[in-house]
Amino acid sequence: MKRLAMSTLTAAGLSVWTGCGEGAQQVLEIDYDAGRVVIDDEMRSIRWESSIDHERGIVYVRDDEEPEGIMAFSLETGEWIRTYMVPTGDGPQELSRGIHGLSAASGGRLYVAGALKVIEFGPQGQYLGNWTPRVHPRDGAVCDFAGQPAVPALGGVVRRGDGGDDEAIGPNVTGDYDPDSWTNDDGIVEWQLWKSKIACTPSTAFVVSEYGTDLVPSEYDDESDSVTVYYRESRRKGRLLIPEALAAEQAITGGPLAATDGRDNLVLVGVGAIQLVGTWGGFRVTGAVVDPASGCHATIRNPKRNMIERNLIGIFRDSAVVANEYFEESAEDGSVHFFNYAHQVALYPLRRVSGKPCAGMLPSVG
Repeated sequence: MKRLAMSTLTAAGLSVWTGCGEGAQQVLEIDYDAGRVVIDDEMRSIRWESSIDHERGIVYVRDDEEPEGIMAFSLETGEWIRTYMVPTGDGPQELSRGIHGLSAASGGRLYVAGALKVIEFGPQGQYLGNWTPRVHPRDGAVCDFAGQPAVPALGGVVRRGDGGDDEAIGPNVTGDYDPDSWTNDDGIVEWQLWKSKIACTPSTAFVVSEYGTDLVPSEYDDESDSVTVYYRESRRKGRLLIPEALAAEQAITGGPLAATDGRDNLVLVGVGAIQLVGTWGGFRVTGAVVDPASGCHATIRNPKRNMIERNLIGIFRDSAVVANEYFEESAEDGSVHFFNYAHQVALYPLRRVSGKPCAGMLPSVG
């Protein structure tokens, strides 16, 4: 495998484990009896991919109404704002393998990612350009890292530099000069990269690797209970523990997903309604908010297990953003049929069940 020809190839990797005592953990529940529905439209068919612009109160989603686009809605009113069109193809504003991921960016911008390329839109929906990092393909993982798009890579993170050149952040970042090729060497590691998730604050990138012990050999088992952290200025590499309750619930999934809360905390969103080997998910612990500086965290859970129609997609201010997936009851036998798309998005308050709050995290949650 070739090493990336970048101005910065290696960095001092200092292993930094962060965590907190059991007494500092806060347990929160989503209160579905309060809150408000923001989007309520039986014609909506919202998929699980989403991203939140915390500054502007906008949620970006994929909706089957426009398979080759990203829709933006106000989290205040539910009003549709605009649709960002990203056709499948080989043009500058197209993705050859279709849309794989998205991320809200600073200044009202939006990144839409494919397996190879990232497309950038401006605050009024205008096309600004595209970027093809010289790393292996990935399943749409992209974030805004200090005003530029960044993606996970083997050994670290690759960010589009302020001057346009690829910037490698992390020890021994490697990739391939040809973005159209993907070698079969180290297949397990590359599979982890393909399924990796990424979230960023202005100074730090967080990468969550693939779960699944049937795919990952024992030497990579520690990837399933922690987040790899990359610090841009110091070039340090660290590790942040996933709260134990969330890690246990998500051990049979490809999650959790990674996001932020607009206050530089990491938000881990559990994959809540999947079907594996004939068994539904609908886990009770559905997410967590983690302070990366101290490791202090709050776990987020449903009032009971198997609420598979409720899908936590993020945190906005101090509320849980939940996609209520469509379901219908059969008039003949009383059975309930669930579908993997949502017709509602709602904001529900979080209620403290136990534990000591983390300083500055979710300040209005009592």
